[in-house]
Amino acid sequence: MVANALSRRVKSDLRAMLARLSLLDDGSLLAELQVKPVWVKQIRGKQLMDETLGSRFGQVESGETSEFGINGEGVLCFCGRMCIPKDNDIRQSILREAHSGLYAMHPGRNKMYRNLCELSWWPGLKREVMEFVSKCLVCQKVKAEHQLSSGLL
Repeated sequence: MVANALSRRVKSDLRAMLARLSLLDDGSLLAELQVKPVWVKQIRGKQLMDETLGSRFGQVESGETSEFGINGEGVLCFCGRMCIPKDNDIRQSILREAHSGLYAMHPGRNKMYRNLCELSWWPGLKREVMEFVSKCLVCQKVKAEHQLSSGLL
């Protein structure tokens, strides 16, 4: 049996990285690492300052609405998706990561909208996605290659 990087780690090092450790029946150690977006804490803090989302918190606590709820991290959600407050910096960072991130590779507006709809929600999300993709220079250059030429100029 060849040792890998995790088998060489000390258990205390794995606990320091907030890994969930499990001892399996065959004596092996399973380390589970969880990645969380950086902006979850920012969203939670700015949700309380947002007027419309702040009122939704009150509706959830009083039980007036079934569409909105609070997840395990204390973030207000709409139908299981995080409600993004009306803060341009947070929204633009989410759009930038979903479109130009290392794993995104400039998806089109429909795919980007579907990807964002799985985890997040805000009023006018589709319109903002369309505007963001239409302003992307890389997407405009790629699109030009697939169009018919306009003929001799």
